[in-house]
Amino acid sequence: MRNIVLDNNIIIDVLSQERRAKYPASKRAYEFIIGNPNYQGFISASSLDNIEFVLYSEFKKSLQMSNREINLLIKITIQELLKDLKIAKTPSYIEIDFDDIEDSQIIYSAIANDARVLTRDMQMLDKYKNITIHPESFFKVTGDNESIPFLDLKYVNTRYSSELEKAIDEVINGGWYIQGSRCKQFEQNFANYCGTKHCIGVANGLDALILILRAYQELGAMNIGDEVIVPANTYIASILAISANNMIPILVEPNLNNYLIDVDKIEQAITAKTKAIMVVHLYGQITPMAKVWELANKYNLKVIEDSAQSHGAYYQEKRSGNLSDASGFSFYPGKNLGAIGDGGAVTTNDDQLDYTIRALANYGSEVKYKNMYKGINSRLDELQAAILDVKLAKLDPDTEKRRVIARMYREQITNPKISLPQVELGADSHVWHVFVVRTANRDEFQKYLTENRIGTVIHYPTPPHKQEAYKELNHLSLPISEQIHREVISLPISPVQTIEQTQYVIDVVNKY
Repeated sequence: MRNIVLDNNIIIDVLSQERRAKYPASKRAYEFIIGNPNYQGFISASSLDNIEFVLYSEFKKSLQMSNREINLLIKITIQELLKDLKIAKTPSYIEIDFDDIEDSQIIYSAIANDARVLTRDMQMLDKYKNITIHPESFFKVTGDNESIPFLDLKYVNTRYSSELEKAIDEVINGGWYIQGSRCKQFEQNFANYCGTKHCIGVANGLDALILILRAYQELGAMNIGDEVIVPANTYIASILAISANNMIPILVEPNLNNYLIDVDKIEQAITAKTKAIMVVHLYGQITPMAKVWELANKYNLKVIEDSAQSHGAYYQEKRSGNLSDASGFSFYPGKNLGAIGDGGAVTTNDDQLDYTIRALANYGSEVKYKNMYKGINSRLDELQAAILDVKLAKLDPDTEKRRVIARMYREQITNPKISLPQVELGADSHVWHVFVVRTANRDEFQKYLTENRIGTVIHYPTPPHKQEAYKELNHLSLPISEQIHREVISLPISPVQTIEQTQYVIDVVNKY
């Protein structure tokens, strides 16, 4: 994504009939920027007053209208302008150039948004050579040779920069930064979103899982040395949470079609020491839960969801986070619902579990300075809660954008050397946190994509049972999991990825 801040003279060139004829390159560049999904146009907040003043002069000179009519026309004109452009906030930390205060404001607005300034101002062009560009030169540098990032996280967030900045300002000005109203508001909204009675904001996704198991120990439902069934194919955090509570992870092989725990292999792993089944909705796809619920009822086991990658996914008209006794979420920045920092949450319908986790995450204290448990400090702060609340309102539309890209990949990638992910439970069961394919020569394939300017990530190169941290599990032979970790590679997918970019990826993959 290329960001362009439009100088005042460019805006007036576009809006003024007289100047439009005189400076056609300005209009041509403007129309290219607002019409190209790979570009985002901005106008500096500091420019609005000046534009209004110049427009008044232009309209007064060329139009036979009353002052009231001109002011109304200016209002409508600027409203229409802001449908195409975002306002770039002028940062408070700028170094004022007293030779041209307005220019320095525009330049720092561009710097804050990783943008260039489109301008005809020769003085500005000469003084800020690396940041500015003239409309006549603009089309010489617009060749589409940029890479397709695996995830353009900056643009994911800057789409909502004004709303995020407002939320952040409100927190800063409110003067309460831990366990305040913004966290309570987000907890309620996220609980409503998931369909659960409770949501507890915590510091990160790993803590969410750790706290669930720890709370069950405090409530007497589990003990040190008990076993928890968990997928062998997962990010290591799922297993770390079990180990952190001095419990035993029992690894079960995945289904090669969907990469999720093979529900038909769970029962044979159950022993007298088994106390819970932890399912991982890996890559954004819901685990087939009916069999899991059946086994949990049969053997009196708790069901725990690792929902770190599955925000908003459905199973039988219920969302991820409401398919178990308790669920752990991550809000790591790259997640479908990501903070600008770290964060996590537990969702549950269990009142007692909610009470216990809240206390454990707050130094073991429900009432200040009265400690019931040897707890930890794991709390979602007000800033991240406010940010997440803004982004939660955008989550479902963003998920639909991911599904469009996933559908294009699955329908149009036809290369027989590439194994595509399977969806077995319906379109709404997968939120496509990542789009994972398999290929026998992964390193070669990744090198080929890199040479064609396509970003990729491997989720995950080494299975947990082969990690140094789990020497005690290194002897295990889990061939399906090992094959997955050896062959998987993730293609770019995000709500800001364009159809053109997606089509380019498809074409390159098919030529491999």
